[in-house]
Amino acid sequence: MTEDLTPASLEALLLEWRPVPDEAFAAAYRYQEFLYCFKELRLLFEERRKELIALIQLEGLVSDAFVLEIPTDNVVNTDMLKDELPDIYDELVFIQPSDAKRFIGLKALYDLSVETAGRDRVAKVERVNLLDLKKALPADEAARYVTSVPHESLIRVVRTAE
Repeated sequence: MTEDLTPASLEALLLEWRPVPDEAFAAAYRYQEFLYCFKELRLLFEERRKELIALIQLEGLVSDAFVLEIPTDNVVNTDMLKDELPDIYDELVFIQPSDAKRFIGLKALYDLSVETAGRDRVAKVERVNLLDLKKALPADEAARYVTSVPHESLIRVVRTAE
């Protein structure tokens, strides 16, 4: 039997195959390449895993070494609760924020928030959507109200020469 795969053992194999250069830019670029490959591999591996699990379930496959463990979540049977204890249901029922946004829109949610929590409290988290601004104003005027902010998580090293 082979040793269990760990991040450390995979890193050792990877760095043996593609060592990281000493120079900081080149090293950052190499790690960036690794991250891109891992992102793509993750998608590929997730798809393969999903297909294999579906095959195991569909064909009822069994193994002496493995079992399929299917976790479960406890969820409220809302239909039963609503039918049997409507007062409790009415007291506890809610919808997800994304559904509220879809049903009544961001402006109505904003107005309700100001009415409920007060303008001062809401002002701390106010936002204006860039696309809405561009629709509301001519391009040159909208541009006056747009600022470029560095997006630290998207920094990348770009190769300029070989």
